[in-house]
Amino acid sequence: MTGRVAVALDAGSASTRLALGGPGAPPVVESRPTPSGGYAVFLSKLLEAGRARAPGAIAGMTVTVPDAWLDGTPEGIRAYERLRRTVLDELGWPRVSWAGQAGCVAAEAMRTRPGEGPLLVCDLGARTVSAALCTMSGGTAMLEAVAVTERGRGGGLAFDTAVEAAVPAARTGDFAAMFAGVRARQGRRAAVVLPRAWTHPRYRDTPVYRIGEMDLTAGTLIDAFAGTAAALKDVVERVGGTAPATVAIAGRFGVFPLVGRFLTDLLDLTGPPLVLGPSAAVRGALRIAAGEIEVSPPERPSVALPLHRVRHGLLEVRDVPLDPSADFAVQDGLPVLIEVPAESPGPFHVQVDGRDVAVRLPALPPGPYRVGLRPSHACAGVLVLAPAGGGELRLHPLAETPTEPR
Repeated sequence: MTGRVAVALDAGSASTRLALGGPGAPPVVESRPTPSGGYAVFLSKLLEAGRARAPGAIAGMTVTVPDAWLDGTPEGIRAYERLRRTVLDELGWPRVSWAGQAGCVAAEAMRTRPGEGPLLVCDLGARTVSAALCTMSGGTAMLEAVAVTERGRGGGLAFDTAVEAAVPAARTGDFAAMFAGVRARQGRRAAVVLPRAWTHPRYRDTPVYRIGEMDLTAGTLIDAFAGTAAALKDVVERVGGTAPATVAIAGRFGVFPLVGRFLTDLLDLTGPPLVLGPSAAVRGALRIAAGEIEVSPPERPSVALPLHRVRHGLLEVRDVPLDPSADFAVQDGLPVLIEVPAESPGPFHVQVDGRDVAVRLPALPPGPYRVGLRPSHACAGVLVLAPAGGGELRLHPLAETPTEPR
């Protein structure tokens, strides 16, 4: 592969995947376990490995962000901002666009099974379960709603923990790694037995996986899946899940046979869901980076920062839009700065859909701050305040309800 290539990055909590591709060539996908530290060096080496297989000038980069990082919680906000600072500041990667994981999975679903109408995306990762409702039209997917479970509620690790707790004899060594290997080797049997046992209880005692000298029965696995099934039902209902034209399943745990069986029963589907596998998000992000498919995020409130200045002896108020796709607010080509006084500052005001929102920030060191906005499917956005001279970022979700019309 030569010429110009598009690059996509999927920064998952368990695995990080990079995809590179150009016109008329199959994508190159590199996958590694996500490290606990040294992420900038890790990403540099991952990109180097990918470009060795797909050389050429980089035409554009799309980074897909886990939807759990866009939930407005402190943990999610910090994880998203760490990734942004790594990619933009430490690595200096050019022409980066950001996309939620659900939208990228939708792009891959549209490539795999083109169509029109509603599309339900279900992503089951190692630690979270999410769902998104989209509308497919031509080469565009419009996201209408996204829902994510609390971290640790459902997903691959929760299932592993439930199985291990149900079978005390299995607690030897690294059970999660051993169990993952068994599932990979014995997946064909599980695909036959588990859906049958789900529908017909008389098959619950049928052995499915063999770990050493021990059998894991269908009943044990079905019971361990109950928590993930409840989480999946919750997020599907929260996005208004009815019988869509297409159901797409992605994520590390999405390939587990009971996921498709459960969704088929829950939504009364006439055909099986589309199982895309754990690389669906990065492959879809590559389609977006290459301009093949367009994904529109859910409609969000408009957020603006009112700036006051004296002009020709008169007080002038200008609203500077806070764009979630930009790093920080800019006006007339210059960064927008807000000044925090030494004395205790009052509420910090923004406009949300033209209505005043008073944001009460925690104590801040005095001085000038750059201000930006990060997207969230749980609130109007997350304010980011960065000291102009460098230092720790301050993050604050816009969860307050607007009360005062302008």
